[in-house]
Amino acid sequence: MNAKPKIERAALEVFVDKGVDAATTKLIAAKAGVSEGAIYRHWKSKDELALGLFMATHRRLSDLITVNAEMATGVQAKAAAVVRAYCTVADEDWLLFAFHLLQLHHFLPYYQEDGRDPVTMVEGLIKRAMMDMELPPGDPRVIAAMAIGVITQTAQNKAYGRLGDDALSAHASLMTAAVQAVLSAR
Repeated sequence: MNAKPKIERAALEVFVDKGVDAATTKLIAAKAGVSEGAIYRHWKSKDELALGLFMATHRRLSDLITVNAEMATGVQAKAAAVVRAYCTVADEDWLLFAFHLLQLHHFLPYYQEDGRDPVTMVEGLIKRAMMDMELPPGDPRVIAAMAIGVITQTAQNKAYGRLGDDALSAHASLMTAAVQAVLSAR
């Protein structure tokens, strides 16, 4: 059996529990039930493993935002599509999503690797809505930060155990209403 998936799951557990900086290949190997050498057969370092997991989630989220938003008509529907994208990624694999969410600061240098990151994409949706006069003029960066903050703060509270074991999508309707309120506030 390929050890790579076991190592990735173990790494996620260790990264979420201890953080990337405090995690060691020794801890990850022990959790996966493999030798440290098995890790190095797949990745050059713990940091390469962590970055790969982070960017895979980041790209998945960006892709879902694109697909969901393109199918939606109007800024309010696009807001719902963004919430749906975040909920889908979170519900598909909560541990992977929690790792991504809790390590955003760690991977900030890679965050906007190609302009197709979630924040830049939401900023673009807001800019287009302003140009189409669906939203009043404003700073799309601030509005995107506030809108995404509704989702990520909710997810962060789930990661910290404050919302129980519900799927993030259990809160989608309330998050959607809050994001829509952010967009129409002024």
